[in-house]
Amino acid sequence: MDKKKIPKESGEVTRREFLKDAGLVVGGAAIGSTVLLAACGEGEGATETVTQTQTQTQTETVTETVSTFVCPFDGQEFDSLDALTDHVEAAHPGEVEVITKFVCPYCSEELATLAALVAHVEAEHAVEPVVAPVVKLTVNGEPYEVQVEPEWTLQYVIHDKLGLIGTKLACDHGACGSCTVNIDGRPVLSCMILAIECGGKSIETVEGVAQAAPALIEAYVKNECMQCGYCTPGFVVTAKALLDRNPDPNEDEIKQALAGNLCRCGTYPVHPIAIMEAAQELIGGE
Repeated sequence: MDKKKIPKESGEVTRREFLKDAGLVVGGAAIGSTVLLAACGEGEGATETVTQTQTQTQTETVTETVSTFVCPFDGQEFDSLDALTDHVEAAHPGEVEVITKFVCPYCSEELATLAALVAHVEAEHAVEPVVAPVVKLTVNGEPYEVQVEPEWTLQYVIHDKLGLIGTKLACDHGACGSCTVNIDGRPVLSCMILAIECGGKSIETVEGVAQAAPALIEAYVKNECMQCGYCTPGFVVTAKALLDRNPDPNEDEIKQALAGNLCRCGTYPVHPIAIMEAAQELIGGE
């Protein structure tokens, strides 16, 4: 059946008829169907191209910003800072006064120039250079004289300056007890106290406990009271303070004494066993 003879009224359209009525839109221009026919090889005789151009108009909106400078004396408005300055100088002379003073930080005397202030301080307030104070500490029975900065903690001085690294820094917020040392027989969080406050104090660290109460260290090792071991020095030092004031504590008293020491490894059940064994050893040794 010859498709060229099918009328359009039948609702069917041949490929050739479709391409004659169709167009390709490229870049805003419509290219005629004769070009498509030539590209498909079915319109060898077509030589004309019909092009329709579409244009688009763009509208730009410009916003103008206007700055206004207002005179603080009469409320007049000016379009520039220079104009406002000229107006104030002309219309309000003497109403604006700028005063520069240089005040001595020691006696509050006022001087007109910086050079005068410098000369005044050098002449009237000869200031000696600030030297970090020296603190005298007794650590594990040994006397020390340590030059400390005001912000240094006792833990920092013991660990970093004296080299007694058994005093650990864990939370640095006074919550875990790992940094505990005994000051005058009382357990104290060394990360929460300044070294400058400890002048004349007697301090005991875990190294001192190992010398004074080796039975306590042995009991901790025997009962495997540590896993990672980071918190263990704080437990041992706290236990030593307990045994010093109570040589034969019961389990509840030990738990109460160790309440401020935390162990992430969960070794809590064996601490009372080790401390009670050490207590019996110390009592028997006496």
